[in-house]
Parts: sequence; structure tokens; C-alpha cells
Amino acid sequence: MSAASDFLIALGRQLSTMTLYGPGHRSREEGMDRITEELETLLRSNAFPTFTFLDGEVVYEGSLLSEMRHWEWSLKLAEAGIERLEVSPGTTREALEGFLEEAHGRMTLEDEGASAREMTGQSAIRFGHVTLDPEEAKDELPAEPLALSLDEEAEVIRWLHGEVNVRGMVPADEAAAVVKLLSVAMHSERDMVVPLVQLKQVDQYTTTHSINVSCLSMALAEHLNFVSTDVRTIGEAALLHDVGKTNIPLEILNKKGKLTPSEWKSIQGHTVEGARILLASGPNMELAATVAYEHHMGCNGEGYPEFTYGRETHPVSRLIQACDVYDALRTRRPFRPPWPATRVIAYLEEKAGDYFDAEYATALVRLVGRWEPRQVTLNEDEVEAAADS
Repeated sequence: MSAASDFLIALGRQLSTMTLYGPGHRSREEGMDRITEELETLLRSNAFPTFTFLDGEVVYEGSLLSEMRHWEWSLKLAEAGIERLEVSPGTTREALEGFLEEAHGRMTLEDEGASAREMTGQSAIRFGHVTLDPEEAKDELPAEPLALSLDEEAEVIRWLHGEVNVRGMVPADEAAAVVKLLSVAMHSERDMVVPLVQLKQVDQYTTTHSINVSCLSMALAEHLNFVSTDVRTIGEAALLHDVGKTNIPLEILNKKGKLTPSEWKSIQGHTVEGARILLASGPNMELAATVAYEHHMGCNGEGYPEFTYGRETHPVSRLIQACDVYDALRTRRPFRPPWPATRVIAYLEEKAGDYFDAEYATALVRLVGRWEPRQVTLNEDEVEAAADS
């Protein structure tokens, strides 16, 4: 158990104790002794610990705390408006106790003004929403820009693809964890950012493309006001849409010249293969399998695989399809340079209502017109090591 986990466990216990006993009670004071000791231990290992509470999970310094999975207080803190918690060196017992009083008041609704109350004299502990409304920013945690690094997420995806090659199944928990971390990265600043990984080596395309399409699809779903649980589900399906390519040799995927008929057949087969892998990976993979199977079939019936019976593709397949094509065309490939953003947008507009779903293609054009993607470069040493392994 890590010092961060020990601190959170003590925090949860103290909040429970505060529900049972009033100020000054012996149990409450003993609990404060314990959590103060745990905080001092944590600060010795990390001077500026930062936590994010998201869907029952805890992200600490950009990584999920696996031992705190489904921690009940993560949901309770997030619901109370404490989605992010930052602790600074020199935090006193009094400041810690003041934060706990504030958190307890929010969760028990003892103080109707708690959500807007400023914590005077407690700058050592800051908290608030991951994404803040400008009016809330005066009283909550300032949304300072954070350095984005997706090295860990990329490494997990490379490992995940390796597991698919060995086991023929997708490790579902790890895929879900990657999407949660991507969501945290996207909401690490006051305005949502869409981090797109730059391609440094062509043989890393499957990894970077998976990250980019997941981020784009979640951003588009949020732009269209999908509920948060659906946004995350869409992000997972997008992350895995090309999983069928893991079994295709790199010399085919990265071929500079024209593909032979057998090579093209192999490429087209990734949709069926991806669906097969995902259906074998667990009962919650049906949507991801559907997207993997359908994402190259256009609304006008063009594309592959050929359906036995004519039908419409799933709405999520159509949403992810637009994001998939956007990133694919914007990325340098061995057989062509990247398209400029203006050309990709013109292509989406031209094909909206034909190959692409009109609603999703039009919404994506609006979305990309509103922000500049945050370009993220992976650690080149890690990328090279993974490519050589």
C-alpha cells in the first residue's frame, strides 16, 4: 500500500468518524492524529501530492491507484464538488481539519453555502472541479495549465496490443483505465483540451491513432452533450476500433507502394477480426465490437465489410468514423503526407450526408474550428525501446 493510499484511507475513515461524532469527541481527535501522521508521511515522499476523483477511481499524479479502485469516497467527494485535491508542503493539522470540515459539510449538506464558501487561511489545500466554471474559479481550485504527457497511456496501449496478439483478447480493465486517464488529460485545464499525439515513427501509428481517435470521439460526444458515462463508453470503443490490425504484419500496414490484392484483403479483414477479438473479450464489449466491425462502412453503403443484409450502421460507429477519418488524413503515413486541416475539413463537409453521417460530420467540423489540438510528443526513448522489443 502506498503513502498516497494510506492517506486517502485515513481521510475516508475520518469523514466517517465525523458523521458519527461531534467536534471534540475522543474518536474524532484520534482520527485527526492518524490522518495528520499519514499526510506528513505522504509529504515526505511527494511535496505536492495531487489527486483526481473520477467515477469511483482515484488518479494520483497522472496514474490510477489500483488499490483504491471503486473507493466509495471517490464518488462522494466528486459529487460534493471535490473532483481534484492539491496539498502543498507545510500543510498544518488545522488546515487539514478545516478541509475535512468543508468536505463533510458539502457531503452532508449541513451548510447550504458550502459549495460557494471560500476557504480562508487554507491555501495549503486547494480543491475544486476538474473543469471549472469561470464564476466558480474565484472560490475553487485555480485551473492552472498542466503539462500533458501521454507516455504512460501509450505504453499501456502497446502492452494491450501485445496481449491481444498472445491471448486473442483485450484486457478490458486496462482499456477502461486508459480512457479514464485520457479524460483526465482532456479536462486538466479550465477549457477542455484535445491532446493529439504526434507520430514520430510510422510503426507506432496504431498506438497514436488509437489515442487520437479516442480523444476526438470523447470531445465530439461532449460537444453533442452526451452524458458522461456514454462519453466514456464511446472513448473505449474508439480506443479499440482498430484492434483487429494488431495481427497484420507491419510491412503491410506501413507499405509505401500499392497494396497487392491479398494485402488489401488482409487490411480489410481487420474489421471482422477486431469484432471477433472484442466479442471474445467479455460481455461488455458488444458496442466496441460493433464499432470495430462497422467503422469502415459509410452511410451510403460504400466501404467494407459487405453486409449480408442492408442496414444502417450504429450511431456510435458513425460518430467514431468521422473522428477516425479526420485523424487518419491529418497524420503522415508511409504512402502519403498529412493533409492540411483545411483540406480535411472540406472533405468532411463534402461527404457529410453521403459517406459520413451529416450530424456527426458537421458537428466535428464545428468542433475542430473552435480549438487547436494540443500536440503531444511521446518520450522518444520509450517509443524506440517499444519498437525494438
